[in-house]
Amino acid sequence: MGFIGNAVKAILIVTVVCWLYLIIEFVVMEQYALALFLFIGLLIPSFIMLYEYRKSKKSEEKNAL
Repeated sequence: MGFIGNAVKAILIVTVVCWLYLIIEFVVMEQYALALFLFIGLLIPSFIMLYEYRKSKKSEEKNAL
């Protein structure tokens, strides 16, 4: 993976960390609805990325055979 791939990974990690921090902050401030919206907003792309990752791993295993 080249420079662009590493930069995208770094941006993704920073974004997730910031979202998690915001979720914790909203829970501490007792703004549960906003924390839930952020959590759902973070969950949906996470499941999409997990699905794509698993799909690529399966295709790599299939090509290795």
